[in-house]
Amino acid sequence: MMTALAQCTRQPLRNAATGARAASTSSHQHQHHQPFFPVQSSPAGPVRQTPKPPSHLWYTARPTFNATVSSLERNLVQSRAYLFRQGLLRSIDPDALTANAASPEIDSQAGRTVLAHPRERKWRVPDDMKAYIGTDGPLKARQYRRLTTLLSNLEGLLPHARIADRLADNLATNGTPRLVLDPVALASGRALAGSDPDLVDSVKGDAGEGLYAQIETLLERFRKVEVGGGQERVVGKERRLGRVDAFGRVYATGGRKQSDAKVWIIPASASASDAASDPPIGRIIVNDRPLASYFTQDPHRQTVVRPLSLTSTVGAFNIFAIVHGSGIAAQSEAVANAVSKALAEWERVEYEAGRRSEPETTYREILDRAGLIRRDPRMVERKKPGHVKSRKMPTWVKR
Repeated sequence: MMTALAQCTRQPLRNAATGARAASTSSHQHQHHQPFFPVQSSPAGPVRQTPKPPSHLWYTARPTFNATVSSLERNLVQSRAYLFRQGLLRSIDPDALTANAASPEIDSQAGRTVLAHPRERKWRVPDDMKAYIGTDGPLKARQYRRLTTLLSNLEGLLPHARIADRLADNLATNGTPRLVLDPVALASGRALAGSDPDLVDSVKGDAGEGLYAQIETLLERFRKVEVGGGQERVVGKERRLGRVDAFGRVYATGGRKQSDAKVWIIPASASASDAASDPPIGRIIVNDRPLASYFTQDPHRQTVVRPLSLTSTVGAFNIFAIVHGSGIAAQSEAVANAVSKALAEWERVEYEAGRRSEPETTYREILDRAGLIRRDPRMVERKKPGHVKSRKMPTWVKR
């Protein structure tokens, strides 16, 4: 009886204690998981909104380049669509044959017809194009080719744009597209810096401006800048192989492997003590030493004298050479390359001065046929890690 009474009196106390402990535990857990914000990290003023990029191309690796290409493609499509509506193009497709192309060019690799037009303009070189566009890193060959292809396609529309402008003037028709004349400014965001819509219209052509004038203005921005007073690089047979100094000597350079040679040649003159019937005998000096003293082996001396033997001018010139780098064999070939260029240039100078008639076969043709005018581009192949030499591998051992 007493035991049951004690249990009844203790039961509410135990339940009350258990409930109190549970309430304190839940309160402690609630306080522990409550987020805490320090006063120092609270913003003192209004939160500044991050400006949105002007285009989705901003998220690409080269946003300026991609935006410029996108503007050029848009200009090309608008121009073709306008010329198609005027009846000057059979299709908007760039590979379609034009109605006015008398002699279309056929791309043998792609097997398609492209616009026939004279490519009169030379575009900026890759380094200059990269600086003008303002992209990070050098332009790859594929990217530069894509850009110049779009410019060339726009250039091919110039003859058709001139006819379209004449038809629009005569028929008083409208609908000439307004092209983006400065794609780089639009791509770099300079035209989108403000909210004024006139800034965007400033890079576009005027409403009354013809298509031909707009394309001309656009192409001039990407055209190669010609330096005033500079000489254009001459290639082929017109390229000079050397030059004549103030003393009448012909100077030329040559090379082979890591060896570089500088050569001066001048016709040998007979001294007063020599007989009039004896031809003058020239000398060959290499690094202030006679030929036989510097090149002690006969094959090396024959290599140096070979250009003179092919042109039948052995002993007709005094030759002074300075050569350094690489080995003796490479130095002999470098001197021979420089002597060949000097002989070809000497004959050209003599013919232009009127002191020598034009031969049927020039020195340059003879020496070029023998492979002495062009520098041998072969170089020593580098040694690779894990190889004995450039290609030789260690001997395989089974065990």
